[in-house]
Amino acid sequence: MITITRKRLLVKPNAKIKLKTNDKKKFSGFKHLVFLSLHFFSRILPSSSSPSSNTTTTTTTTTTTIIMLFLVSDEESTQTPSRKDDISETQEFNARLFGCEFVRRCGRLLKLNQSCIATGQVLLHRFYFKKSLKKFDVKRMAATSIWLASKLEESPRKLRDIVNVLVRVEERMEGKKSSETVVLDVYSDRFEDIKDDLVRKERHMLKEFGFVIKIEHPHKFVLNYLQILDLTGNKQLTQKALNHTNDALHTTICVRFNAETIACATIYLAAREMDIALPENPHQWWLLFDVVLEDIECVCNSLEILYEHIEYPPKYEVLGELPPGAAAEQSKGDEGKRKR
Repeated sequence: MITITRKRLLVKPNAKIKLKTNDKKKFSGFKHLVFLSLHFFSRILPSSSSPSSNTTTTTTTTTTTIIMLFLVSDEESTQTPSRKDDISETQEFNARLFGCEFVRRCGRLLKLNQSCIATGQVLLHRFYFKKSLKKFDVKRMAATSIWLASKLEESPRKLRDIVNVLVRVEERMEGKKSSETVVLDVYSDRFEDIKDDLVRKERHMLKEFGFVIKIEHPHKFVLNYLQILDLTGNKQLTQKALNHTNDALHTTICVRFNAETIACATIYLAAREMDIALPENPHQWWLLFDVVLEDIECVCNSLEILYEHIEYPPKYEVLGELPPGAAAEQSKGDEGKRKR
């Protein structure tokens, strides 16, 4: 009979453990890894001794810096990719105006709030400072913008609804009147073409933005500044300033100036139209919000140009190749005109 004895390894409390050479290397490497891990987390995690206000200030500064990176300079606003493709300034202005109106109507039919519609309009303007109108149809990019904006504003809509609303708004803006609401068959070729095209357009838009999207709208600044100026009691002035703010989204103002400047400019323009005196003594009121008068006048001039040359509803002009799902409809329309 074989007896197996088990040896128990007892280690005294103060005894030193002798490690072999290989074990020493492994242990030193482990200590180095732990040290690097602690150092890394100490850099990215806020310390308990630092106040929460410092963290909030840092976050606000980072957000403001990211937003400033998306602003377009005066030189870039005149040398857009569309201009380089021999599209005139008037054509680009009308196409952007049509696209923003398309976004607004889609947003209304999808029952989205004004913040979501404004986000879609800003996305559309930003995209056409990176790509040309000749390569990307404004209708499809407008539908893509409102679809992406609904996700960013945490009010997502189904792609099926986006496609049907796109077709409905397209018919309304082209002057086609029909008593029945158009609902495409989800198994039809046209529905599949439009759906796949919107998915590709969304991916392309996100890629152009580097998957980083930060947007700050001027509406909240308008209300805050009017409260500071003690003018919130004048509802007519408040509404007129907000209307000018919404109109500014139809132009490139929203990507050329920050939200604070646009808010001051719309208040300035609304007060001037209503003959309301704003405080300028001992200091000019816009300096309180760190805004320059030259920028305010530039925004006001752009809005006045919009009001003088606006054509409502804006007309659609084909500037490049028709997107998938639209070429067939265009050919059918041309054949119908020939038969007539």
